[in-house]
Amino acid sequence: MTQDASPRLHLVTDNSVARLPEDVRPQDERTADGRSTDQVVADGGVMADLMRRAEALDAQLAAEQAPRSLAAAALAGATLTVVLALLGRQAWELPQRGAGGVTEVPQSLLTFLIICAALCVWAAGRLVRPAETLRSAVAAHSWWALVAGSALVSLAAALSLASFAGTGQRPGELLLRCAVPLVPAVLAGVLAADAGRAARIRAALGTGLVTVPMTAVGWALLSSSPRSTAGLDDVLGMTLLSAVAPLAVAVAFVAADRRRPR
Repeated sequence: MTQDASPRLHLVTDNSVARLPEDVRPQDERTADGRSTDQVVADGGVMADLMRRAEALDAQLAAEQAPRSLAAAALAGATLTVVLALLGRQAWELPQRGAGGVTEVPQSLLTFLIICAALCVWAAGRLVRPAETLRSAVAAHSWWALVAGSALVSLAAALSLASFAGTGQRPGELLLRCAVPLVPAVLAGVLAADAGRAARIRAALGTGLVTVPMTAVGWALLSSSPRSTAGLDDVLGMTLLSAVAPLAVAVAFVAADRRRPR
């Protein structure tokens, strides 16, 4: 076999040249795994179809699981809020308040609040599962850092509320307290922006599993003073106003994002 200057392939026998028929195709090139070009093209079409079917099944499964996961998160948050509010209304040794704010925090109360915050962070991680919900490891780690920061801020806010107990003063800065659950929920939705609507809502609600119960603990500690006439319904009412309502606004905001997942 040889090839002359023309683009046609010729078969050389002795000193005679015979042209190959025009309708005879050259042998297909083979890939490294032994498949022909036609097979590669055909397999590529099959794989593309399988990928489309897999994506459709994933979307259907996520749509079916989303209501159940959101309901579980809401139930867990409500349970944590009521239980921690009841625990916060016990006879704790409350912090002192001076002109510059909280001046003295009892060790027993600080330990109790740290345990409450750790429990809320654990519950949020178990229900959200950021490694599975978010698209990248960086986003998952950022979500954990955001939740941990929210727990610390919520703990400080609870101590601030508790320091007003027995002083006759009313805690102010309600708008600032409303930002404690609102800001982390919005940031969590930003972290899950490319993971789909259900993931954004789930990530935002996960921060609420920390900020809402911890807010309830703060109002409960404020009402635990012997001079206070507030009951559990008042504690839950203030939690609804300063934590649940801002969280609902934040979740509605991240759910309204129309960007499609990549």
